[in-house]
Order: sequence, then structure tokens, then C-alpha cells
Amino acid sequence: MRVHLMALPNVQTTGAFDLDGFCTMGIRFAKVLKALGHTVLLYASEENEAPCAELITITTKAEQKQIIGTDAYQHANIHPENPLWKLANPRLITEIGKRKQPRDIICSIGGGSQQVVTMAHPELMDVEYSIGYVGNYARYRVFQSQAWRHVIYGTQHIECGRFFDAVIPGFFEAEKFPVNTPEDYVLYLGRFVPKKGISVVCEAAKLAGVKLKLIGHGDTSLITYGENLGAIHEAERNEVMSKAKALICPTIYVEPYGCISPEAQLCGTPVISTDFGGFTETVEHGKTGYRCSMLGEFVSAIRAVDVLDRAYIRERARRLYSMEAAAKSYDAYFKRLNTLWTDGWLTAPFELQPVRGLEHQSPGFVRPFTFWTGYGHDFGRPSTAYTECGLNVSDNPTAPTVVEMP
Repeated sequence: MRVHLMALPNVQTTGAFDLDGFCTMGIRFAKVLKALGHTVLLYASEENEAPCAELITITTKAEQKQIIGTDAYQHANIHPENPLWKLANPRLITEIGKRKQPRDIICSIGGGSQQVVTMAHPELMDVEYSIGYVGNYARYRVFQSQAWRHVIYGTQHIECGRFFDAVIPGFFEAEKFPVNTPEDYVLYLGRFVPKKGISVVCEAAKLAGVKLKLIGHGDTSLITYGENLGAIHEAERNEVMSKAKALICPTIYVEPYGCISPEAQLCGTPVISTDFGGFTETVEHGKTGYRCSMLGEFVSAIRAVDVLDRAYIRERARRLYSMEAAAKSYDAYFKRLNTLWTDGWLTAPFELQPVRGLEHQSPGFVRPFTFWTGYGHDFGRPSTAYTECGLNVSDNPTAPTVVEMP
């Protein structure tokens, strides 16, 4: 399979830009694609550590410096009207057009900021491969959690199932997460903004009588207790995380996934979180941490965390969130997706997806339906599954497959 993988134009695809989660996810995804034997055409900048058959420079370092200036690269506004995106998107359209072949796939993680690129090549499948953000649009979508999938379906008024969407949890290189003896402090890691619950973590740690370390960037005036370590790079961050009694994730909004939760667990570090969003899938209550709904529960969880089995926490995280686990799921997903060039949904029999753990034993590719499945991507003839949803699907496999609302 040939994949046109679009990086975002505000970074170099190297570890030096590890404060940008979209950048690091793209590098890991390229590694998964290579491990599966796929050909990756990477559209990025000049410096690159992601494996690829060809690196196509879309924005130069000089252009990035001129447009971003002294602003932090990880704070770039991911929007099609951002000058960097306005510069990059026409180039992406042109360069993909030079290289595309029948049955290629375009993969992105930029949401609507790169939608114009995929619209310019409608005969290719477009996949948003790790969605933990709003503004997603692709005909085929891989979400980081079931919770976020359902949030998006609700906000986009999608009532019926999209059969060729999927949920594949965010994944990480397990060897980068050390194991250490825990020390007497808890950790907060994230942006210093009210909706991340920073007031909760400060108050809970203070009431529990435990030291608090904070890693991140933002409004430091929100920190009322603890030691601020600032924004630090991945290796140092992981070392601090591995020695914490627990990671506290008191996010107030619905967290799409919360990458830091499985990252901490890859160190064997328990996670104490709120009880909604992606944490309901990544934190196994009473086993890998605690999910809390009151300040007092956060305090009690901090005091109780020492009884949890850090070896079990790490083993479970490796089973669910490692590169190897993700490769199995993406392999199954792309095999399913490629059936759309032939019999699609009607392909039978077809192998079940890999079972990753208790949290993902249901057929995770129970995919709600798309409003527009695109040119040449035919699901086969209509079935009761479609008509029961009140949808009509074109019978003609050579015409654009359009789903019409009644």
C-alpha cells in the first residue's frame, strides 16, 4: 500500500520538536507503516527522522522561522488560514498530484486545516489516522478513544454507524519509558490552563500532604502549590514521570484521549483522573489508578495509590498502547479499508480484528456510516443495514457513492 503522509507545516519531523504531539505521533505512525511493509511518501519540511521512501519538502526551515517568529512552534494555530498552512496546502496538492497512483491513501492528522488537500484528490481514500481533536472531516477516521468518537458523532449530528471508522488508542515506543522506584511526590503534566484542572491538582496534593511537581507551560499564576519544572523535553520528562507516586490528570473538559495517561502507565506510574472522556478507557479504576468525581476522592486516591501494582500497570500499558499493539490494529484496519476497492462491506468471510485487552474486546470496527463515501469507494449493493438507518446508497458501483439523507 502507498501512503501519502502529510505532516504539519510548523515543525521538523524530528525528536527535537517533541513538545508538539502531532509531530511525534506522525513519526511513530510512519514507523508503524514501515513495519507493516507499506510505502510512505512523507510531505514535511527539511529535517526528518520518520522512515519514508521519499521526503518531499513542503515548507522550509527559513519559511517556518519567518512566519512563526519567536512564538513557540507547538502553539501554532492549526487552521487553513494560518499563513504557514496557506503556503503549504497548495504545494501539498501539487506534489501529491505529481506522485499519486490508483488506490493510494492520503493520511493526515491536521483536521480541517488540510481538508482542501484531500478534496483536490477525491479518487484517493483519505484517512485521519489518530483523531483526538475537533474539526475532523475525513471519509475514513481513526479515533483515539470510543469516548471521543461518540462526542464527534454527537456534535456532527451523525446518527447512524460509520462502518469504516475505527478506534485505535494512541501508541508509543515503550522502550522510551523507564521504570524507577517511586519517590514521594505526585506529578501534573500538561498545559497550565483552568480547564486542565490545575486548581484541583494543587488543592488535592496540598490536602493529601504530598509534594507536587508540575511540568508544562501556560499561566503560572494558576499554580498555588508545588514545584514548577516548566516545559521539558521527552527524556527528562519521562524520567520524572517514572519516579512519581502517581500522575494526576484532573481535566475538567471531556478529554479526547489524554496521551499522558498511557505514557505514565508505560513507566508503571498510576494515573488519578476525572471519570469521563478518554480516561474511562485508559485508567482501569482500582488497578492502574483511580477515576474521581470529587476533590475528596482525589485526596483519597493519592493516599491509596501505593497499593497498586506498578508491574501490572506497565504490562497492561505495553499490551494496549505499544507500537506493536498499534501495528496489529492498523494492519487490520487498512485491510478492511482496502476491501472498499472491491466488495467492501459485503466481503465475507473476513477475519476479526485483533483483541488488545478487556477494554477493546468488542468489535471495535463497529463503524458508523459516512454521509459521503467518495468516488469509487463502493460498499456494494444496499442492505437492510442501510435502509433501517433511513439512508439510500447508490446502486451504481462506478458512480460516486453518495449517501443521501431522506
